[in-house]
Amino acid sequence: MKRIALLILLALFTINLQAQRPITIKLKGADGNPPSRPKVGVVLGGGGARGAAHIGVLKYIEELGIPVDYVAGTSMGSIIGGLYAMGYDPDEMTQLISNIPWNEYIGNKIDRTTMSAENRKRSSTTMLDIPFSLESLKNPQQNTSVLSSLPGAYVNNSGLINLFNDLCVGYQEEMDFNDMPIPFACVATDLITGEEVIMREGIVPQAMRASMAIPGVFSPVVIGDHVMVDGGLVNNFPADVLREMGADYIIGVEVTSEKTWTPETLRSLPQVMARLITNITNAKRKTNRELCDIHLVPNTTGFGMLSFTPNAIETLVNRGYNIAHENHDQLMVVKQAVDKAAGHPVSKELHAPRSLNLMEFPVRIDDIHINGIDTKYHSWMIRKSGLKLGGKYSKEKIERAINIFRGTNCFDDITYNIIEADTAYALDINMSPATPNVVGLAARYDTEEGAALLFNVGFNEKAFEGHKFNLTAKLSYNPHISAKYTYSRHSLANFNLFYDLRNEHYKDRYNYVDFINFHYYQQRIGASISQFHLLNLNASAGAYLMSTTYDKLGISGEDFEVYLANNKEFVPFLEFQYDNLDDAYFAKHGISGKVRGELLFDIDSSQYNTKSVSMAFQGYITPMNGRITLIPQAYGRYIFGDPQYYNLTNYFGGEVAGRHYEQQLPFIGINYAQDGAPVMGILRCDVRYNFYGSHYLTAMYNVLFEQYSSFNYYTHGAGIKYSYNSALGPISLTGQWESQTKKFSGYFSFGYTF
Repeated sequence: MKRIALLILLALFTINLQAQRPITIKLKGADGNPPSRPKVGVVLGGGGARGAAHIGVLKYIEELGIPVDYVAGTSMGSIIGGLYAMGYDPDEMTQLISNIPWNEYIGNKIDRTTMSAENRKRSSTTMLDIPFSLESLKNPQQNTSVLSSLPGAYVNNSGLINLFNDLCVGYQEEMDFNDMPIPFACVATDLITGEEVIMREGIVPQAMRASMAIPGVFSPVVIGDHVMVDGGLVNNFPADVLREMGADYIIGVEVTSEKTWTPETLRSLPQVMARLITNITNAKRKTNRELCDIHLVPNTTGFGMLSFTPNAIETLVNRGYNIAHENHDQLMVVKQAVDKAAGHPVSKELHAPRSLNLMEFPVRIDDIHINGIDTKYHSWMIRKSGLKLGGKYSKEKIERAINIFRGTNCFDDITYNIIEADTAYALDINMSPATPNVVGLAARYDTEEGAALLFNVGFNEKAFEGHKFNLTAKLSYNPHISAKYTYSRHSLANFNLFYDLRNEHYKDRYNYVDFINFHYYQQRIGASISQFHLLNLNASAGAYLMSTTYDKLGISGEDFEVYLANNKEFVPFLEFQYDNLDDAYFAKHGISGKVRGELLFDIDSSQYNTKSVSMAFQGYITPMNGRITLIPQAYGRYIFGDPQYYNLTNYFGGEVAGRHYEQQLPFIGINYAQDGAPVMGILRCDVRYNFYGSHYLTAMYNVLFEQYSSFNYYTHGAGIKYSYNSALGPISLTGQWESQTKKFSGYFSFGYTF
């Protein structure tokens, strides 16, 4: 759904151009008189990834030796133009645009290895999270509501601003854009007035970001009294801006595809909106084309606004180069006129030092400032980030520190600037606290449990510390409700009180022969201490009271009387988890491990006291970051003493760990819960093949070891699974086989696991 919404919004603001007019040259200055040395300007229009064609045109212009004295652009044209104006050459820009992971920036992704445990759980469980504010309830006089607190766009400012800052070191402070290596201007739209805003001063990366802020897709950029969005809404081809800057010759490049509209192509809302915007901006675009001495329209057929793959970028750059080459004679007229007026050959000239690319050149950080959060947190956050004064840092290391802060889920925007100071640099980090409350929604279906909905609400959940409350309700054939109160101290721990209620129906295969239907209610209430905002390793300790009530569903017999008796336990526990996987469902690298120990004291009878230790391990190995991933796994649980109740014994079965009991271990081969021996272990290995895009095939094999008092038992299982990583959660279809019954079975699931 997220991807579909993004594509629709992009379509709404695609500007379609009219037919190309004949190219003419007007050899005269801005004031109508021959200049002493005519100035050349290049205007670059918007068009998303198709803007890579601009680079090819600039490359050919440089090869001819035509000087570029001014650059103006809109949207993607402002990005290419801004980089060129800061001194990047076309070959460098080709490499940059090709290697930047645009999908991560557009998708607003956070590196999972930098997330807190709480944020990892939410991101891998809910498919939609909606922040909201309670200010309207606290203060009815304020003009606020839950709806007014929703985010204004799919992607916020921080990722793209930081990307541009990485490329603009040396040009991140307020300045006159005429003082750049090549004078620069870009265009945005004021969302308040609807008017065009020409940016020729300010902060360069901020201006570039404002110029390409497609409404609804990228959040607006607030500069002074202006709330600015994509300039393509009012001026997608700002040749008039170049003329105002002083350009005598204007070379214009447009990269938005021409489209012929018919009644058949105006039937959907995106099509109607796109045509409406085209009509609104048509007059200005036609006028600006007339200002161009050379007007180039590269062939961008077959490519869209999101065609950011390396092959697509290379092709588009070549097409830009080719269209310039086709207009060689016209370009040479400009070259010869400039050289003749100057009295000597003229070529590209930079009037100031070019910007530094933090991706390639680390800088020494002698000072760190954090703005937007209480100063009492500063030293702790700097230590947490791993940054040290006097150290040399590249984009990768600084971005990891920023992602650690983002991973707490406590901040909406985190941007940074690299400010030059004497022989070193200062790192300025700006934080905007997140809306503290959030609602999460998810849906799931599988052939074992059926359909399920998840509703989650967190009050003050995104606050950096303090009192928090979370309520989760799973609505399904097996409903589950949990509530947790947390008091967080940033430098200490989380102090938790929790309550859980399960109403569980499941099918058990008794003695590997007969299937029996069970139904139980279970309540837990307890307290724990867990670590706060600690990466990868998470530890918790606490205790809870557990009460289990069985509905025997007509089951009788001496064997079941004790096992299905209602029971109450007091359970102290200690748990350690380690997780540095790069993805929750389709990881390629990392390991995930868990060890948990419990003491189970029977409240009604001391003779049934037991102890248990359980473990789980998964490793992901992808040689050379290729398509094949090896996934070794191990699971086990050891019970000390005789587990007299069914809810305390070992269980295995199904793809979802903890499906019917918290201690249930996953086992490929069966789709139900199977009670097991007091000592139980599973060894498993999967081989996953990413055969196309987000499509995967996985071969799975596992063996179960059970140790009883007088004998050992082995069960083998194997399966083949097809998976698709959809925007709404994983979709999978599994065929499997198990050795005890020698039967085949199937399993289908859709959605995140919860």
